[in-house]
Amino acid sequence: MLDLLLINGLVVTPSGAKKLDIGIADGKIVSLVENGRSLANEAARVVDLAGQLVVPGGVDPHVHTNSVLPTAADSGIKCFGADRVSEGAIYGGTTTLIDFAHWQPGDDLSDSFARKSAEWEGQTYTDYALHGTFKEEEIPFEVLEQVPDAIRNGHGSWKVWMTNTTPTRPKQKTDLGNIWGLMQKTAEAGAMLAVHAEDDDLVMYAYKQLQRDGQTALEYMPQAHNKISEKISFQRVITLAEHVGAPIYLMHVSAIEGVQAIAEARGRGQAVYGEVLPHYAHFTEEDYKLDHGAIYHTYPSLKSATDRDSMWEALLAGSLSTLATDGVCTDFDVKTRGKTIFDATGGHAGVEMRMPVAYTEGVDKRGLELTRFVDLTSANAAKILGLYPQKGAIAIGSDADLAVLDTTDRRAISSMDLHEADYTPWEGYEVAAWPSMTILRGRVMVENKKLLRGPDGTLLKQHVSRDVLNRPAC
Repeated sequence: MLDLLLINGLVVTPSGAKKLDIGIADGKIVSLVENGRSLANEAARVVDLAGQLVVPGGVDPHVHTNSVLPTAADSGIKCFGADRVSEGAIYGGTTTLIDFAHWQPGDDLSDSFARKSAEWEGQTYTDYALHGTFKEEEIPFEVLEQVPDAIRNGHGSWKVWMTNTTPTRPKQKTDLGNIWGLMQKTAEAGAMLAVHAEDDDLVMYAYKQLQRDGQTALEYMPQAHNKISEKISFQRVITLAEHVGAPIYLMHVSAIEGVQAIAEARGRGQAVYGEVLPHYAHFTEEDYKLDHGAIYHTYPSLKSATDRDSMWEALLAGSLSTLATDGVCTDFDVKTRGKTIFDATGGHAGVEMRMPVAYTEGVDKRGLELTRFVDLTSANAAKILGLYPQKGAIAIGSDADLAVLDTTDRRAISSMDLHEADYTPWEGYEVAAWPSMTILRGRVMVENKKLLRGPDGTLLKQHVSRDVLNRPAC
């Protein structure tokens, strides 16, 4: 007996888009058959999707929750927690979020994961995983020795910063030697190392120059977080990874120089993966000059129209692998409290509209194949971070995580329709599809724009495949 049968949808499987009926039982996909062949009397509930698009629930590999904003550390202001962020995600068709478990001096690594998981447990409408994360210049050897055990326990991705980002916020940079040590451990144990790559020396010097010249308004952010910083930092960490034989995942690529560095490494067969945020592929540095230009900002900065255009070119070509958000959800007054390059709040409320914007920019405007749309919004992130094919695929045995998109529902985005914050950087943007149903492990969470169930998410274990670890597999 099926718990749920979805009929008459256009279903995007790993082998292509087909008109299929999806049978679900015990939270898993158990049947995929051609439209009309299903027996409705075998299901407890049948939903006629009437030709709507069915894709795997989105996987956003880069969100931050319940953490003190670095540029507001003196006031202790935090971004929203897992409840608010995951509510927006589930409305928007995203069913898996990956947050960050920060190691703190004195912690065992298990303490870090337990502390962060406790913030999600019982609060989340999506499933979730946690990047192990270091924000210290030095990682003690005794902590590095714990990394392989943590990886065996299902924590298959780790993150470091190569910069402190601004001169005024708490330190978070790990030096290159300690990154080398961590990279050796992650490579040996079969995990992915994610990197926020900017050259700290160049960024900090640029801040000093800009302050000297009185150029501290938000519009000067691209001079602080500049293109040469991205080029040099990407080249350094890619070279280190090549030396170690380690896979790496470069977060929030923002410049054509970063795109080129990744493409060149992948051309050599190196397991290097690049992430871009939808707003880098749409907005430019000119948007900083608008009223409330801070709503478009995260770190690194927005850059030129040429840089922006290179993002979709690389996504279409396959040299960039994922669309993430770097979500740091706050309300408008918090997001716009900073007015300068020193105090601007990074991250933005983008989780809920990631899937509709990606469909509009990719499929509707550029003719992106539907299988590639799935790659960019779920499958590749699941592969790179060790969740595939449990997540990111409509296949027999996969979790029944599904997003149903109504491609006849074109509308302008309004913050009044959204749930993760009281503003959106996409205000007024017209999308070519709107999520009409979201299913998490066989449970209908959202239907007809209504949230039907309470928090129901669970912590996932990550195990990255050898294929992804050893070559540019996606």
